[in-house]
Amino acid sequence: MSHKNPLDPLLNMAMAMSTRHYEYYSETAEQVQTPQVKALLLVLADTERDLIAHIRHMMVTGVLDEIEAMGTVDVGADPPDDSPISPERIDTDPRIFICNKALEQELKGYTFYLSIAARAKTELASRLFEYLAFVKSQQIEQIRKVCVTF
Repeated sequence: MSHKNPLDPLLNMAMAMSTRHYEYYSETAEQVQTPQVKALLLVLADTERDLIAHIRHMMVTGVLDEIEAMGTVDVGADPPDDSPISPERIDTDPRIFICNKALEQELKGYTFYLSIAARAKTELASRLFEYLAFVKSQQIEQIRKVCVTF
């Protein structure tokens, strides 16, 4: 008795994006020597893994209870800072290079989710993608917090 979830195509896109991000963070974390960068990447990978679990759960349950539980997040307040971190050091400091690559990735996710939220046909879909954008904005803050210390 599975009813087709109208959000499935959108959730599939979100899932694909999170999976790519997760793989990037995990694989890069294995190659990185700097402990702080490794730690940051592992935290980001964890966040993506949680996000993937969330999205899976939404696909299985038909989404409703998950979104109800999330409550409303306010993403409209302040968009995350999208300026690159220490751009003058991107070519010379591998830590800064990875920081900016991660930042760029999360900003893409953030704008992608917000644009879907804005075009969503239902309040529910809109809230779902605002929530995903909110998670991305938190990841962006995390990246900045760690990376400005290098």
